[in-house]
Amino acid sequence: MAITILPFIQQGITRYGITICLILGPLGNIFNCMVFTRSSHRNIPSSVYFLSLSVFGIIHSIWSFTPILYALNHPDPQNYSLFYCKIRLYGSHSLGLCLRYVIMLACVDRFLVTRTNVHIRSLSSVNMARKLVFIMFVLCSLIAIQILVTEDIKNSICTMLTTYKLPYSIYQIIVVSIVPPMLMCIFSILTIRKLHQRHDIIQSNVRRKDRYLMRMVIAEVMINVLTSIPYSANLLYGALTYYVVNKSALRLEIESFISYIAQFLIYFLGIAPFYLFILASKPFRKEFINLFINFWNKYIIRLTRIVPLYDPNISRINNGRAINHDRQQKATLNQEKNITSIV
Repeated sequence: MAITILPFIQQGITRYGITICLILGPLGNIFNCMVFTRSSHRNIPSSVYFLSLSVFGIIHSIWSFTPILYALNHPDPQNYSLFYCKIRLYGSHSLGLCLRYVIMLACVDRFLVTRTNVHIRSLSSVNMARKLVFIMFVLCSLIAIQILVTEDIKNSICTMLTTYKLPYSIYQIIVVSIVPPMLMCIFSILTIRKLHQRHDIIQSNVRRKDRYLMRMVIAEVMINVLTSIPYSANLLYGALTYYVVNKSALRLEIESFISYIAQFLIYFLGIAPFYLFILASKPFRKEFINLFINFWNKYIIRLTRIVPLYDPNISRINNGRAINHDRQQKATLNQEKNITSIV
């Protein structure tokens, strides 16, 4: 029996908050895919990273949210299927790593673009971006493979083996909460400093474009850092209090609720990109609006065109056809009469 209302609040967030996230997340990322697959973005390395971020975001949202909503009104499959218990957390964790490290790669790309050394700047290319995304995906999948070993079903609940909980918390703090945000901040700061040092008038348009792309990257870095802070604090608290026993029921409910909120905030990494890009970049906003208007005019309005019930031109044509039909019938009758009279 619940001591506080926190479990009911948690259930409400799960039922309504995650439902909204499941709709807005994939929808926004689909819009991102529509923008970044246009011909104007095919030669921009950053577009490869943003497109990859959107694809990972779609898969991560569907993979993570659908089982949670299903378990509200049905038995949770992960509590009686060991394979599903392992593969669900493995997929969610590996996709979460991809979301973080593809943003880090975007920060590195912005850093390379601002370098004055031609050889270093040449590393920023579409082909290189595709290779790095593929390598990153393989590495994240391999790093997360430990989940397949640590997860097990205990007392009809999918949970981590006790001996792995403390090492896993330390691993999460390093790989999720420290390394990606730290690298993102370092490369972002270096890039911003370099952009401020470039005062050449000839490349003013290039610098303006770089600034807008950098704003989009910084927006992602900020959401990553802001969501990582409570998640890191919760992991650190869990590691420090791991051996504390005899916790009261009230304390357990509070700790469970805080852990839930910290985990829920992490999901925004795969939900927020489109909405951050709309707010941070004026060119992206204009391009999306133009894309939406073109789509609306080309498909929606064309499908909703309805011929009016009364059209003078159409009625005139129909009347003409009716008159011709009557004349043909009369001519046929006259011919039949003539034939009958001859007989």
